[in-house]
Amino acid sequence: MSNIGIGYTVLPDPREAAKYMVNEARAKLAGRPSLAVLFSTTNYDTEQLVSNVQKELGDVPIWRGSSSTGVFANDRWLTGDKGAAALMLIANRPAGASVACVEDDPVRAGKEAAIAAMKQAGGQVSAFLTLAFMGPEEKLLEGVMQAAPGTPVFGGSASDHQAESKFFEFGGGHAQMGAFTLGAVGGEVGYAFAHGYRLTGKKAVITKATGRRIITLDNRPALDVYAEWTKQKKADLLGSAILVFSVFHPLLMHKGEATMSVHPVGGNEDGTIDTGVAQIEGATIELGEGTADELINAVAPVIRRAAKNVKKPEAVILSHCGGRAIGLGDRIGEVAGQVSKAVGEVPWIGYLAFGEEGCLVPGEATHMNLGLSALVLGAKS
Repeated sequence: MSNIGIGYTVLPDPREAAKYMVNEARAKLAGRPSLAVLFSTTNYDTEQLVSNVQKELGDVPIWRGSSSTGVFANDRWLTGDKGAAALMLIANRPAGASVACVEDDPVRAGKEAAIAAMKQAGGQVSAFLTLAFMGPEEKLLEGVMQAAPGTPVFGGSASDHQAESKFFEFGGGHAQMGAFTLGAVGGEVGYAFAHGYRLTGKKAVITKATGRRIITLDNRPALDVYAEWTKQKKADLLGSAILVFSVFHPLLMHKGEATMSVHPVGGNEDGTIDTGVAQIEGATIELGEGTADELINAVAPVIRRAAKNVKKPEAVILSHCGGRAIGLGDRIGEVAGQVSKAVGEVPWIGYLAFGEEGCLVPGEATHMNLGLSALVLGAKS
């Protein structure tokens, strides 16, 4: 028997899928689970799936949300025309989960969610598991850090199946939108957060920005600079064209000793670039590079680094950027073998995020794009 149970399915009916996953995950589980981690694509009737998983589990708290195109489970990449889902049950460690409606105050939502999850875990929290949606991530993390300064975070934002803005957060037995769901786990954990891109030495300072939009780099239109760096025509980077191209040519923002990856998601006629993270005037931006092989092979070192913080890995949860998956196309399945390459055969699940959260600097919660966030649960000695 084990403290970790895994179930996964591509059964098309959400009720049958829920029952199958829960039974599979329970089959070799030792004791009652204290937390359920559930990932699902949105081509399911997501509300039906989540509510039926909750019905099967009783009052076991559920944390997580929707994943673009597929899910990872035990060295498999699962995708299906009618849906794909993966479930991890965690037993014999303090844990909890909460969900908060964000509305117009994400700092409040982050703080409330953290307080509630900590309470449910009995105050024994080694790490938070975050699930947000695109837009307010930095403010949500600010609220979490207000409630529990220095506590490590792992996670990412919900993604959808066909770019339909169906970003679901699972909590309270329901699939919700516009919410922040937060898990809390105690016991021994290891975590790592990275991007794995190569630095090119092509740098500029953000001289003007607003929100998540870069206006100028070194006092020149940002898109002009990016086009020059990448030797592309500006016209070929307009709109969403830059989104796919930049998976292999991201921007890297230097913040002190840390470097965070930034995904350009929109190129504008006025020369501005829309991104997936809040921009900081005065920060240095550098062009990054990576091939498909390098993006795939970057996963194992992140898992390995997280595992160094535990005596013996018991389970792995991976938040893998959905943007990277867009660039990899059919090769996304090759990511699945990276966990066993790093730590051997341990139970694990993962999903695709539209924005990732973690700690580039210990105790400092960060939101970035095109990243890899890994959480390793350590076995009891």
